[in-house]
Amino acid sequence: MLGNRIGKEKWKPVTFDIEFTNNCRFEVSNWGRIRSFNKLSDGRILNGSLTEGYKVIRLKLFTPRDEKVQLKIDELNASISKLYLKKREKIKKGDHIENIEKIVQLIDKKKTDLSKRRKKNLKERTNYRHFLIHRLVATNFLPKPKENQVVVGHLDFDKLNNAVTNLKWMTLEENQLHQNKNPNVIFERNRRKNNPIIREKGAKLTSTQVMHIKLQLKRARPLKQIAKQYDISDMQVWRIKTGENWAHVTIPD
Repeated sequence: MLGNRIGKEKWKPVTFDIEFTNNCRFEVSNWGRIRSFNKLSDGRILNGSLTEGYKVIRLKLFTPRDEKVQLKIDELNASISKLYLKKREKIKKGDHIENIEKIVQLIDKKKTDLSKRRKKNLKERTNYRHFLIHRLVATNFLPKPKENQVVVGHLDFDKLNNAVTNLKWMTLEENQLHQNKNPNVIFERNRRKNNPIIREKGAKLTSTQVMHIKLQLKRARPLKQIAKQYDISDMQVWRIKTGENWAHVTIPD
């Protein structure tokens, strides 16, 4: 959705806080769009996915290989090359088939070892990142927020309208006041007030549970563990942590 588009679309490179070896780059626009550049595409627009109604871009990045690991892989490659050379020499000299077969078996063994090392290392270097598009837009196109402005609010309450003209950095208090005017929030509050329900697995959290989650976050417990305990997504925990959800629930200092 490209609501509230004003002026020409402008693009800026997306920066990352880690070094990665993927042969690709990404850009974000003031209209709230993301595009990728790699050997297969030249500016392909990414649709992303939805999490709690917000558009999210999920990436799998690979950090550089450790020098010691790279050295071991290089040694294995060199060893395999030497064995192939030795095999060709024995074949050329007409050596016994048994001796040639031994070299073939050794080559296969080293190649298997090399493959396992590469797969294990690739898994270790895999870094999964997800980005809320509206925060990317705000970070790149809005003035730098003040220290306590940790929330990016949608002025028209439409989570899919990520144009920079629809976004604003807010404090937790400002966002809470803003959400109090949200027609969807008002409707949901009235619905819950008139139709109280008992929470079941996978349903929304209670204020008490959110307070416990915030206490665990304060103690630096991993997000994944908290999400698993309360049967919610990592993104839900993250949004509680940043104050974009449940900002009105506080814990003692």
